[in-house]
Amino acid sequence: MPGVENLNLVMVGINHLTAPVALREKTALSSSDLPGVLAQLRALGLEEVVVLATCSRMEIYAGGRNPTASGVLLRDWFLARGGEALAGFLMEKSGPDALRHLFRVASGLDSWIIGESEILGQVKRAYQAALEAKATGRLLNQVFQKALAAGKHVRSRTGIQNGIHSIGGAAAQLARKIFSGRDPGGVVVFGSGEAAESVVRHLAAKNFPKIWVASRSLERAAAVAGPLGAEPLLVADGLAKIAEAEVAVFSTACEHPLLERQALAKLIGGRQRPLFIVDLGLPRNVDSDCAEVPGAYLYDLDDLKRIVRESMDSKAPEKERAEALCVLAAADCLSELEKSEAAARGFYQTQGFRLEPINEGGIAR
Repeated sequence: MPGVENLNLVMVGINHLTAPVALREKTALSSSDLPGVLAQLRALGLEEVVVLATCSRMEIYAGGRNPTASGVLLRDWFLARGGEALAGFLMEKSGPDALRHLFRVASGLDSWIIGESEILGQVKRAYQAALEAKATGRLLNQVFQKALAAGKHVRSRTGIQNGIHSIGGAAAQLARKIFSGRDPGGVVVFGSGEAAESVVRHLAAKNFPKIWVASRSLERAAAVAGPLGAEPLLVADGLAKIAEAEVAVFSTACEHPLLERQALAKLIGGRQRPLFIVDLGLPRNVDSDCAEVPGAYLYDLDDLKRIVRESMDSKAPEKERAEALCVLAAADCLSELEKSEAAARGFYQTQGFRLEPINEGGIAR
């Protein structure tokens, strides 16, 4: 493992800052996809790899003796999966820049909801999946463990999680704004994962009188709905409930849209009140053509991002403090990496071996 200036770490990916949702969904992965993708990337020649796939980002971190070659490999992988249209939207970082980026991600500073609560758990699960696949080594183990610790530290030492701090909370706030000045109507939430549970929890806290939770598994729907006083449904029944709901929130891991224009038109045709649809899925759960149905108002992740941007301004002072803590944590990690390398070098030299730093071209200096 070389010194700071030649840290053999690279990150290639797209996120909410570099690409719209229509492009991000082309590379979306579910948790069940991760083992296969990790195995594929290792088979392509990556020595260490962690895949971070969320509704806001798809980023792959790789460690090895030739970060330049790793970066080219990852870029080709993204283009093969998502098409050449991704070429102008891919983000690439290497060395200390890649490490600092990961620390900002884990700390919720790179999220469109500053200080969001879900991302730290998502980084942890991405790292655990790589560990289980035996896809990490000394570099990524140390980097990800330090990034997770930094994410916890930043949140405990600042007020960055004050106010809205989750996508679920943002979606619930949007629903509440829709009913500003009048009694809230019914809301049907599709999904039983972390984001869906967050939406339901925030809706319940805002005293929505009727909440349905729809999932492919009635048992999973009940696990989310029961503790919060909502009613569990299967997806088909949830879609039927759209006819009487005023808000529908979608947050499932599906490859194809759950709701299409023709079906929606039949569900709400002729009724006087509007239907507000919030699509948190990636890939999107609702066909974009649904926005053309009279009386339907469709918001996707990018729309929600614009809506909550104003509330992020109040976090500016805490964000500044969090950024400073994040910089210090990244610097400490880089220092420890150097010390770790120096110790390893000393051991091998006493055993009669010679270790040479590897430069960006993969050639020992």
